[in-house]
Amino acid sequence: MKYALIAGACSGLAQAVIHSLKDDFIIFAIDINPIIHNLYEKDDNIRAFICDITEPAQIKAVKMEIGKQTTSLDLLINFAGIVELGSLIEVPPAKFERSVRINVIANYHVTHSFFPLIKNGKGRIIVISSEYGKLLGLPFHSFYTISKHALEIYADSLRREVKGLGVRVITIRPGSFKTEMVDSIENQFKRLVDETDLFKKPLMRMEKMMKGEIKNAAQPQKIIRTFHQAIYRKNPKIVYRIHNSLKMKLLNALPPRLQDWILAKFF
Repeated sequence: MKYALIAGACSGLAQAVIHSLKDDFIIFAIDINPIIHNLYEKDDNIRAFICDITEPAQIKAVKMEIGKQTTSLDLLINFAGIVELGSLIEVPPAKFERSVRINVIANYHVTHSFFPLIKNGKGRIIVISSEYGKLLGLPFHSFYTISKHALEIYADSLRREVKGLGVRVITIRPGSFKTEMVDSIENQFKRLVDETDLFKKPLMRMEKMMKGEIKNAAQPQKIIRTFHQAIYRKNPKIVYRIHNSLKMKLLNALPPRLQDWILAKFF
């Protein structure tokens, strides 16, 4: 039996992937949400841990427990992440810092802590980016985009560093899926429109655009095939894209001045 560590294990995408792997892996599932024990208590191959991955001491404690059961890992995936929306000049700096701490720095801490086990197992690290990891900076969507761009650079550098050690690093860029993260986007826009002093009309237009994207969100189960390719294929791709927005791809392909002109017209 192989061993996998999956962080952010309460998310919709994580649950879909975990249940698709539980016959082949002993899975150490970690999440800050105490509901994790209820989610996986009936599965013999899933061992659940409550852990805030922004706290290195908690990661260390979980690592000690896992170390009692195995000295190697075959797979590491971190699904933990948040979407913080709003204006770069209106949202308090603490919210930006929280976004980077959860989406980027926590990824670093988890991989750094568990890498000796991944190295022992010559395993795979799957970095969950986003289609926004390679997209232009959209107004009012910058915090998430900044963090995912940083995560892309992290994944590229890590992949090139550890390749010679027998460890593969694979990036997955999901588009919009029907998860609790999508629900939080709708709720955030309602609050932002009420609270903004400078951008009420642009935010209302952005809200309409985002609702259109949300309607096209895919079910989490549709991502399983992509993950299985990244996990099981002998020679997986470096990057997998799944359910990315054609509209955003086309906008991203244009010169920056033309992008600015189109966005100015829209907003």
